[in-house]
Amino acid sequence: MKLRIALPRLETLDELQGELLVLSCFVDDRPLRGLTGLCDWRLNGQLSRLVLREFVDAHWLEATLLPCGDRLPFDRLLLVGLGRRSEFTAQRFEETCRFVFARVHSLRVQHYAMMLPGRIGVEVGLRQALVAWRRAVVEAYAQQAHGPMALTLLEPQDLHRELLEPLASLERELGDGVMRAVG
Repeated sequence: MKLRIALPRLETLDELQGELLVLSCFVDDRPLRGLTGLCDWRLNGQLSRLVLREFVDAHWLEATLLPCGDRLPFDRLLLVGLGRRSEFTAQRFEETCRFVFARVHSLRVQHYAMMLPGRIGVEVGLRQALVAWRRAVVEAYAQQAHGPMALTLLEPQDLHRELLEPLASLERELGDGVMRAVG
């Protein structure tokens, strides 16, 4: 597995290529926030329109798969609902990570990018989130039977220093990659 870290910005996404971009949002995030909001802007409000029409309501573990067209350098976008912000706990974070990796596996995706789901403004500590995310990655990697995976984690610059060593350790454990920061 190859892991890398990049900034959650549109300019950075433009430098990446992949089969899937995984985004998330809370029921009570209106308008959409963070990278999800930026991607919505790039997609001319497509995500917001789905929310307004109640096609997407972002309840916990709701998954919506959409084509990106030529607006983003990914083939598809997976939007994962996180439920209510006030109900998003460390346990829900871990279950969400498992859910995301199960969906990625079922889509047979090898090159994708994602943020740690729900980490912006949520009371799930970074270390706690990393432990849960790592468990989900290891489980997903153990089930992988369709070739090598390359994952770009999209997180703010101030977290890169804290993320590099844990992710490099995970990459060494899983093999065949070189950890690096992008953007």
